[in-house]
Amino acid sequence: MTTRVDSVHITDGVVTEAKLQTKLNPDNAVNNNAFNIGVLGFKLAVNDGLTVFNLVDGVVDEFHSNTGVDTAENSNAFYDESSDFFSNDSTASVPATTNIQAFWHNDGTFESNQSLDGGGAANNELSPFTYTAPPTAASVDLLVVGGGGAGGRGTTGSMVGSGGGGGAGGLVYIEDFPVVGGGTYPITVGAGGGNEPDSGTNGADTTFTSPVPTPFGTTIVGEGGGAGGDYTGPQPINYEGGSAGGQGYSPEASTLEPATQATNHPIPGITPAGANAIDQSPSLNLQGSYGNDGSENEQASEYTMGAGGGAGEQGTPPTPNVYAVGGAGLPYNIADGSTSIVYAGGGGGSGGYPMPTPYSPEAPGGGGRGIGGSNSQAEPADATPQNPLLNGTNPPQFGPQIAALSFGGGGGGGGNNGSPGTTPAGGGNGGSGVVYVSVSKTGGLSNSMTLISDTFTANAAPSTARIVIFAELLDDINSEISASVTRDNTTFNSVTLTDEGYSAGSSGIKIFSGSTPLTGSASPQVRLRWKIVGTSLENNNKIHGVSLQWK
Repeated sequence: MTTRVDSVHITDGVVTEAKLQTKLNPDNAVNNNAFNIGVLGFKLAVNDGLTVFNLVDGVVDEFHSNTGVDTAENSNAFYDESSDFFSNDSTASVPATTNIQAFWHNDGTFESNQSLDGGGAANNELSPFTYTAPPTAASVDLLVVGGGGAGGRGTTGSMVGSGGGGGAGGLVYIEDFPVVGGGTYPITVGAGGGNEPDSGTNGADTTFTSPVPTPFGTTIVGEGGGAGGDYTGPQPINYEGGSAGGQGYSPEASTLEPATQATNHPIPGITPAGANAIDQSPSLNLQGSYGNDGSENEQASEYTMGAGGGAGEQGTPPTPNVYAVGGAGLPYNIADGSTSIVYAGGGGGSGGYPMPTPYSPEAPGGGGRGIGGSNSQAEPADATPQNPLLNGTNPPQFGPQIAALSFGGGGGGGGNNGSPGTTPAGGGNGGSGVVYVSVSKTGGLSNSMTLISDTFTANAAPSTARIVIFAELLDDINSEISASVTRDNTTFNSVTLTDEGYSAGSSGIKIFSGSTPLTGSASPQVRLRWKIVGTSLENNNKIHGVSLQWK
């Protein structure tokens, strides 16, 4: 660009530096040029993958590494190698470390809680009890399953009066549930429903409660599963719950009661997959809140009863002389980070007449098997199965066909009819609720941060510095987030930052800039440094690069 210096500027015939400066460098021209140079430096540094890009009388550091930053003097400024920025967030992923397993020791009394810490040590204590997060924990992966519902009872003196399978306990799985290091979290583990004299009962709720608000709410609830329907004449013939129980026998038609896990205990930000969730989860660890409906009965010719719903799918409907199978549960590897275990399967329905096999097929996830024929006892849910992760401390208690890797929240099988003059079969007990807590991330947000550069040497003592910052500054600039520059490594001169808008092609990274006069001794050596300080921070502030120019 050519600038004409005409007679207007030299009317007295004297050409001075001040007159030339007025024309050649109008107000802010120097600052604008420095800003443009800084931005251009960033473009070159980013495109060439440079750690530090040297300018004449300046330097640009686009954070491809922590080079150019004095890590020894930083405070709570953590470098993210995957995304090339510094921030006040030290949260880091860690290998799966389950530090609590909690479940009812289901021996039929439901009187005690068994918890296992990460070292495998066992202790028994009454529910509720308290989980204490490790001091460095920032978040956990959390599995909460309610107690399974009991299977429904049959009646005496009828070949048709049989019970439906119990519904599984409602299941909740959340990844990265935030916790406070050292904080205490009350836990109540729900017992499975029992075989009462007149009917089976619903399972009890399992809860995990945070002492502080979280994006997922404060109390995570796995609702107890609904009991299977009983033979009670023209009465409700199945029961709602986390997953609903299957229909028992009734001479009158009735609508199915619904699963209520998602309705009664919604989780902000998480949408349940709904019915047939297992079809949406061919792999592990489907996040959300799950429960499904039980199935209806078959009363046409061969009287077979409905099955309980599972976390992954609805109970299958029966057909004549074919058992209804409980809905499958869902698989998770939270127990050790690698072994797939299926949780919360529904209980199978019973058969009113002698069936081809003694028991219904077992649903994946520990649901009990319904029973056919007469005058026999239905199977409980798989409450303490052969789980290799429990080191043989809980051998199987029930049935020869219990799945080896099923645990937690299964519904009990439906009981069948009894012969005249005999006691009818009660439904099987529901399985224990369960809680698993596995630390997923350590560290967390710091409410302060200091990020300071290495020392840059200038050839002469500068009088002015300009700083350009590429960053995501979510807290208030110039108050919570401030910048300063020094020329003597002692006197830091404050810079008032201005939001220049988003960087080209970015929806998150903005450009912040400002300038300041430099004071302080610059002898015997000019030592330039920039510093960024955060105070009273509530957000994750990310600094992607800094340009410093001086003149």
